[in-house]
Amino acid sequence: MRLPITFALTLGLATAASLAWSQGKGHSRYRWTDSHGAVQYADSPTAEALQVGYDVIDSRGNVVKHVDRVKTAEEKSADASAASVAAQEKQRAAEAAQADRQMLQAYISEQALLDAQKGRLAAIDQEIANVKVSEAIQEKSLAEQLTYASTFERDGKPVPATVKQQIETLRGNVAAQQKFITKKLAERTESELRAQAELIRYRELRATQKKPDAP
Repeated sequence: MRLPITFALTLGLATAASLAWSQGKGHSRYRWTDSHGAVQYADSPTAEALQVGYDVIDSRGNVVKHVDRVKTAEEKSADASAASVAAQEKQRAAEAAQADRQMLQAYISEQALLDAQKGRLAAIDQEIANVKVSEAIQEKSLAEQLTYASTFERDGKPVPATVKQQIETLRGNVAAQQKFITKKLAERTESELRAQAELIRYRELRATQKKPDAP
């Protein structure tokens, strides 16, 4: 008596599972709206569906997923450019935020920042002063060599090659030092401008820190 009951239960469970599987399997279709505003259906996405985008729907008409239209090469290029610009902007914002944090951590007060800025300018001034001293020495030596060379020319004699070489070397040294000084003066001006912007930003950040929290 127990065998038929067990067999019947097994058969019933198998039938129910088969029905559930067949119902769950369903059949996906594709739905889109054409250029005239009419809704279209198909068993596979057509060229028009790919151009305008479509929905994948199940047997009950529920949207399984949406597929955007295929973009043109120009649109893909524009999207890539926009993504690149957005990524660069995000990177710059992150770097600026990091710089702000580092500045606040490095300088506990405005005076500490001002002292550091003065120190940077003083270091540049010292470099310029040192090179100017060397330049003056080189120019004096060059003047002496030129005077010495003129004695040969006055006597109608050729200027020795060693003297000519010394003159060319001194001229090169003077020109290089003058170029260095010009570069350092430009660097000093840039440092002053950067210091002004840095001070303004520091004050803004400190003011933001001092604001009470919003209720």
